[in-house]
Amino acid sequence: MAEIHFAPLQGFTDLAYRNAHFQFIGHADYYYIPFFSVDDRLIINPDSFCKDLFNKTIPQVLPANLDELKVLFRFVHENHFSAVNINLGCPYPMVTRKGRGAALIQNPDLVSDMVRYISEHSDIAISLKTRLGISDAEEIFKLLDRISSEKIKTIIIHPRTAKQLYKGNASPEVFRQCKELFPQIDMIYNGDINSFEDYSKLKGLIQGQNRWMLGRGLLSNPLLGWQIKNDINNLPEDYSDILNSFVFHLIENIEKDSNDKWHAHNRIKSQFIYLSNLFPAQRKVFKSIKKSKSMIEVKEILKAENNKMKRWMG
Repeated sequence: MAEIHFAPLQGFTDLAYRNAHFQFIGHADYYYIPFFSVDDRLIINPDSFCKDLFNKTIPQVLPANLDELKVLFRFVHENHFSAVNINLGCPYPMVTRKGRGAALIQNPDLVSDMVRYISEHSDIAISLKTRLGISDAEEIFKLLDRISSEKIKTIIIHPRTAKQLYKGNASPEVFRQCKELFPQIDMIYNGDINSFEDYSKLKGLIQGQNRWMLGRGLLSNPLLGWQIKNDINNLPEDYSDILNSFVFHLIENIEKDSNDKWHAHNRIKSQFIYLSNLFPAQRKVFKSIKKSKSMIEVKEILKAENNKMKRWMG
């Protein structure tokens, strides 16, 4: 059965979202926390995770150098996480100019030092999430060659360059080449899996690949993991009930976790950039939520749309 890794997306896959998804949808084997940097308030409360989610959670860190890595590793270790993911993939210039994210791809020796430091000071499982390079896709091969002998559990590869951001096509061909050249490294494919059809096509292109990271695809269709694990394009018969439970518990989690009603309302409106794709009238739902004046109005819109969906599916 396919293994699903839920990618971290700043502003979307926060704890309120991860708790709701894990409790009411699931079918993701691991959930990644959006990256921590030394510029952040390094505070987390493991007790706020719903039951059993903590053991499936992997924090992602965004260091620029070994000193920053040491600070971030201490935070991860002191909070008793069993795994850590080092971000070599963030493509945005505001990050790479500071030597973080995809900038690290051009410094394989430093990445090797980071991995070695963690492995020498703990038994935490180490993974990397990387692009192919800044602008040259060949940079990935130098990185893999340098770190292939280190104690890395997994490398997640998004087969685009940083310069591409999220535009143009990802390159499963380069990913496949990485697997062929470095069979000793366990690799996860990430990028452009937005539907079951996308997954099926990639599965045919990358023979034997069984581990996948999904991000925006899961945000747009939280049940995509269920479809992939069941190898079926159809949605479950109780789809509308699952969706209703998930969305309303997400709203409840956001209300509990927010500073005030205004803050909660804005957070849920942002979530519907993706969640509106779940409804037959996608644009209408998105516009209605965006124009809403309160959380009460949001809930009324969703109740009405859920009733419509039941009739549409029935």
